[in-house]
Amino acid sequence: MPSPQPICNLSDDALDWQVLLHSGHASPADRERYQRWCQLSPAHAEAGREAEGLWEEIGHAPISQGQATVPEPRSKRRWAMSIAASLVLLIVAYSGWQQMPVWMADYHTAIGEQQRVTLADGSQVTLNSASALSVAFSARERRVRLQAGEALFETADDPRPFVVETAGQPVQSRAATFSVRRNGQVVLAQGSASIGGLPLAVAADAEAQTAWQRGKLIFNGKPLRQVLAELERYQHGRIVLSDSTLGALQISGVFDLNDPQALLHTLEQRYGIKVTHLPWLAVVH
Repeated sequence: MPSPQPICNLSDDALDWQVLLHSGHASPADRERYQRWCQLSPAHAEAGREAEGLWEEIGHAPISQGQATVPEPRSKRRWAMSIAASLVLLIVAYSGWQQMPVWMADYHTAIGEQQRVTLADGSQVTLNSASALSVAFSARERRVRLQAGEALFETADDPRPFVVETAGQPVQSRAATFSVRRNGQVVLAQGSASIGGLPLAVAADAEAQTAWQRGKLIFNGKPLRQVLAELERYQHGRIVLSDSTLGALQISGVFDLNDPQALLHTLEQRYGIKVTHLPWLAVVH
């Protein structure tokens, strides 16, 4: 996630920092930059304290039916509503920016959608959620570009090599079954394929890693931060950890992709975590 940038005002920036710092992906350098940001002026420091306080309330304040509450000062309520609205706008804008490659590709899927297509050579491609693929076959090679998301390729036997371009090094095969993510992660299920000329081994857990094509997510001792990052790919909005120490919690199970929200509910029941739902945002604590 990129470092927060000035967009509307200090309150927006301060909340953006909190989303990053509690996402489970913040580095020590990110935390140092946040401290320097807070020291830029008294106004920056105050905005940081208020955002930290609001985040604490969202992540840890007990909520129960019939609980008596002391009304907050009107100015604080207006500030909280303002930054919540700003956060929604930021997430919507960020989601729209992420979808640009999807809209311009030859084949694409929306968030939560999957699509199976047959290419000109007979190869089968299954596009995962929010994925995009462009095709550029020639007499010498069968080249495709994965512009977003993830795809499962079942390549037809053909004298021309089948090349998948990603953000990393190209994946090359002839007749194989493998999945590829935009970040360059490859899972070989059958046949032979290589990255940068180095052959890949068939993954022992290929069936589990490609279970998404069957409408399932399978986790075996995966950290909660990875589980949430995976789930986020299948629904609108963000999922963040308010307590980064929870990110190491080991999660195992088989979950149904037809109802991503039910997965969060299942995690609450099985592992004792709590989820606070806000517009375009789910906070796990």
